[in-house]
Amino acid sequence: MNAFEIGENSIKIAKGHRDTLLNIEELSQYDGLITKVCRKYLISKICERGKNDRNSEERVIDIYARCGPEVGYRPASVKSLITYACAIDHLYKIAPDIADIILSGKIKLSHKHIIALAKMRLSDIRMVIDRLASEKTLASVIFKEQKEHPKIKEKRGRPKGYSPALLPRTSVKDIPSYDPDSQVMALSLTIPSWVSTVDKTFMNADFSKISLMARTKLKNELLELKNITDEMIVLLLEEQ
Repeated sequence: MNAFEIGENSIKIAKGHRDTLLNIEELSQYDGLITKVCRKYLISKICERGKNDRNSEERVIDIYARCGPEVGYRPASVKSLITYACAIDHLYKIAPDIADIILSGKIKLSHKHIIALAKMRLSDIRMVIDRLASEKTLASVIFKEQKEHPKIKEKRGRPKGYSPALLPRTSVKDIPSYDPDSQVMALSLTIPSWVSTVDKTFMNADFSKISLMARTKLKNELLELKNITDEMIVLLLEEQ
């Protein structure tokens, strides 16, 4: 099956199992036939049903401990998986076309961003999806801009006050040759110093004594770094 067929198949299968019982053994029959996001959605639905069908003596944490290993996730991740399933189900209710786009893999979003998208107003959801489809801007940047300026639409065209006569003249000699590897190589040379700094902090800091403010600040920055690196890794793998 080609990418388009897998995408269409993913939409069909995801819709078929929104309310139909599926277990982890049955999921294996779809290997190679659905997108990664669709597979994750089906796994999330398995966990969601495990939580909803628990008996009166079972605690939610017990369900997480049982479902996690069965689906290949840590128990601590099961709660987030269930939220993921609910997010896609919510998108199916308010914007089924967008849910289809996500499950088909036409637009790639992280687990965190799919959940964030489901919390937005419909107009904002469509604006984000339109930007993801038409721009090369990283998803994390688009979501951040949408959160900070939800009512400000991107202005197109030349900036106010633009005047060709005021622009400095340049010749061919002034324009450096384009090197597509330059920014990537610069980043590759910078990252080892980050790793070294994190490693030194990990080895030398007493995490039991740091303040809540410092703990929260570092956690937020590390999560932001993780999200943007995850997106870049996906992009690099896609272009191989």
